[in-house]
Amino acid sequence: MSKRYLLPLVLLTLGNGALRAQESAASQTFKQRLRGQYLQNDTAQAIINLYSTRQFGGASWIVAAGLSAARIATANSTTTTNNSYVVNNDAPNAGAVFLVASPIAAYGVGKMLHYSNGHLEQVLTDYAAGKHLPKSLRRKLKRRFFKVPIIKYKPVKAPEVKAPEVK
Repeated sequence: MSKRYLLPLVLLTLGNGALRAQESAASQTFKQRLRGQYLQNDTAQAIINLYSTRQFGGASWIVAAGLSAARIATANSTTTTNNSYVVNNDAPNAGAVFLVASPIAAYGVGKMLHYSNGHLEQVLTDYAAGKHLPKSLRRKLKRRFFKVPIIKYKPVKAPEVKAPEVK
């Protein structure tokens, strides 16, 4: 893969990061609303912590795929002469980059889809309605998710600052 593909690849990765940051901000306000709704329920709080952790893990896998693809795409070709033979390592092509990065990104996307905010809301709604948690979810709820302190969000008004007068 030539270096002319590097700039679009970097821009795509940065655009993906900006999109994830926007989704993360929306996700945090969504989770704050859920935390406020289930403030007295430690199991619901632990489920929210579990989903937050797994969503972050999915995003990490996607970023890792993008970074590994960028690293492989920018690899230079090398020629090594060793005694009587020549070893020529060509730079990888787009197919090689795709074959390496796609399983990593697919795993991350799978985690993001499985632990989506919509799925979280459905699980919490079912739990609030009195249904039992799925066995797979109960297995994943470890003690560390219950130990995260529950902090009630309280908005703080900032005082207005007047601009200094110019003479």
